This record gives sequence, structure tokens and C-alpha cells, in this order.
Amino acid sequence: MTVQVGAAAPDFTLGSHADQKVALSSFRGRPVVVTFMPFAFTGG
Repeated sequence: MTVQVGAAAPDFTLGSHADQKVALSSFRGRPVVVTFMPFAFTGG
């Protein structure tokens, strides 16, 4: 999937560090930063 710069991100749901599901749509209207960390901080 390709998203154009400046376009709205498609809705998605991810698991949080607290084992809860979090949907992007639940933050609609607020700034959001999504970061991805390597599994178990293995460095790669």
C-alpha cells in the first residue's frame, strides 16, 4: 500500500505494549506519532 505525502493515513489497529488493541481512528482530530521498535530491542 502506498500513501501519498500529506494524505490521511488509512485506519489500522495495532497491539500496544499493554496488550490492548489501539485503532488509529480513535485518535481522529488529534496529532499522532506512530513508532515501531525492533522486536525485543534486538537491534534488527
